[in-house]
Amino acid sequence: MCMRCFTFLGKMKMIAALGMVLGMVSCASYTPADRIAENPVLYKSLPVEQQVLVQQGNICKGMSPEAVMLAWGEPNTPPVVGEKDGRRIERWVYKSYEPVTVVSVGMGYGYYGPRSWYNPYYSDFGTAYVPEDTAYVEFVNGKVDSWEALKR
Repeated sequence: MCMRCFTFLGKMKMIAALGMVLGMVSCASYTPADRIAENPVLYKSLPVEQQVLVQQGNICKGMSPEAVMLAWGEPNTPPVVGEKDGRRIERWVYKSYEPVTVVSVGMGYGYYGPRSWYNPYYSDFGTAYVPEDTAYVEFVNGKVDSWEALKR
C-alpha cells in the first residue's frame, strides 16, 4: 500500500470518530427544558412541586414514570419488571458512555515507512466507549419508591 492510502485511511478514521463524538454530544445536551417543551400537556398535568423538581432535573418519591422521563429522560436499557409481595416493581437504569483509550498490537501483513518496507508488526490506538451505570430509579406500583444518582 502506498503512503497516500494510509493518509486516506487515517482521515476516514478521524471523520468516523468525529461523527461518533458529535452524535454523543447531541444526545448529551438533551435537557429537562427540551423534554418539557416536547410534552407541555404532560408537564402541566403534574403537581406544582413536581413541576419545579422536573425543571431542575430532580425527582422525588411518589412521582410517576412520565414525570421521571421529563426530569431524567428515557432509561438507556429496557426496564426490568418484577413482582414482590404482590407489588409491581419496575427498575430503570441510566448509563453514560466513558471514553477509554484502546491499544492493539499484533503481527500481520503490512507496509510501513517512506520506502514502503515490509513490517510484520502493527499497532493501533483508538477510543472505545464503555457503558457505566450512572443512576437508577425503582417504581413500586407505578410510583417512584427509591432512586440513586451514582454519577450524573
